Order: sequence, then C-alpha cells, then structure tokens
Amino acid sequence: MSETRTRAEWFADYIDYRKAYGYKTGTYNFIICFLNWCSRTYPSDPHLRQDMLDAWRAKRPTENEESHGNRAAYLNKFLVFVNDRGGGPFTLYTGRPTVHRVEPVTITPEQIRNFFKAVDELETGDSHAHPFLRTLARLKAIEAPVIFRLLYSAGIRPNEARWLHRDDVDLENGIIYLHRTKGYIERIIALHPSMTKLLKQYFELIVAEQPDAMPLFPTHDGKYHNPSWLNTKFKALWYKYNTKPDKGERDAVVYAFRHNYAIENIMSWHQDGYNADKRLVALSRSMGHVSIKSTQYYFHLV
Repeated sequence: MSETRTRAEWFADYIDYRKAYGYKTGTYNFIICFLNWCSRTYPSDPHLRQDMLDAWRAKRPTENEESHGNRAAYLNKFLVFVNDRGGGPFTLYTGRPTVHRVEPVTITPEQIRNFFKAVDELETGDSHAHPFLRTLARLKAIEAPVIFRLLYSAGIRPNEARWLHRDDVDLENGIIYLHRTKGYIERIIALHPSMTKLLKQYFELIVAEQPDAMPLFPTHDGKYHNPSWLNTKFKALWYKYNTKPDKGERDAVVYAFRHNYAIENIMSWHQDGYNADKRLVALSRSMGHVSIKSTQYYFHLV
C-alpha cells in the first residue's frame, strides 16, 4: 500500500480525472464527509487506510439499510481510482442492498393527444387581471407548448430542458447542445424538423418578451424555472382531459415523455430491419445513459 500521497492529494487527482472525462464533479458529499471525518478522527494521519474505511462504513444506529448502503458504497468509485493507480489495495463495499426499480407509468397516444390539446388551449391571460398575473399567463402560454413538445420529441430529461441556454440551440442545423446534464455527460440532440420550426417561432416570441434572459425557457424575471413549475403545469394540463388514476394507482409524471421516447423508438425498429444493436447504442447515447444497461431496461417494457 502506497503512503506517498495523502487522502487530499488522491481526492484532488480524482476530481481532475472526472473533469477530464466529463463526469459530474460537483456532488461529492459522501466522499467529502468521509475525508472530513478522517481529519477529525485521525488528525495526525493524512493518509488513507483500510481501518478508516471500515470504521466509516459501519452501519450507524440511526440509519436504515438503504441509507447505510448508499453512504458506504459511495466511496467505491473513488477507491477503484486509488487502487488502479497503486494507492491500495483497498476493499470495496459489496453489501449495498438491491433496490427494485419501480416500473414507470406508461402513457397512450390518446392521452398524449389529450394533453397537447390542453396545452394548446392555454390563454395569454385576462386583460382585466393584474399586470404581473398577465405576464405569468402569457409566458406559460408561450413556453408550455414548446418545452413539453421538446420533452416529447427529443427524449431529454426535464431538468435538461429547464437548464437550456438560448445559445445551446442551433436553429440553422436543427440541433441542441446539452451541456448541463445528469453526470455532466454532454451530448448533441438532433431535432425533428417540425420541432426546429416550432423553436424558430418560439424564439421570436420569447426574445420579444424577455430580450435579455439567458435561459431558453425563462421565468418572468429571466431565471430558470424550478422543477415544481414543470411538474405542476404538467399535472394540471394532463388531467384536463385525461382521467385521473384510481386510488392506489400512480399518477403520470412529466418524465413519462422520456420513457415514451425510448419505448416508441424500440417498437419502431422492427419495421425497417435495421440492426437493433446499433440502434440501441445510438438510443443510449441520445438519451445520455451512462450505461447501456439503462437503455436495455426499456426492452422489458416493450
């Protein structure tokens, strides 16, 4: 076991490594907590040792199994990095409980038609209402038809749509650059021609409404919408014409458009005889999955 490098040096190298490969670098809470705990518990020892890991990964009385598993397993990628570079060997945590994936709520073409009918019926506001309320209604009527069609047609994550800048969209070539993504795995999305046309029309309206805003879908004060804005608007519009679920059944959520995008793509592959393996890789990259296993899951739904 090498003791030529300190814990802090290994962590700094790990951050540089993940930056270089485009992985997320901003959320290392558990690793930072572990390093801070080591500094408090072993103030005179700056190196990484197995007994430190064992003590940190022990289950605490206040933890349930899942919380303990998440905390203990979070160090694994960091330890793999250290081991591969001669800093170990350190044992990895293998006791994380299996989390059963909840099957997503699937949506039907009729429900989708009903939803966009409700979206397109949004009004720009009562002329007698307060000016601020009229502004909110006008923005919603401008933005909702576009952001929800983008989610439906491109299969991007709701947060990825919220975080889009105006300069992320290339309307000349019909593509979107996704920089702010889950895991910071950047990618390029090709838009359907009808979506490109709609975005061009939208740009004229939103620039006139919010000329100085940077977000593609800005709030009234030029900032990014929060997640509740999308979820609240989706639910209200979804159930305007669609039937609400029975007691005990789950609601449809805005993320259902992403699931639908994957399912519809897979279901169409048999029609043109194209190699499914190649299509699967292309779909996985388009959706920004870290592992192709995430994309393969949709075969089960199909």
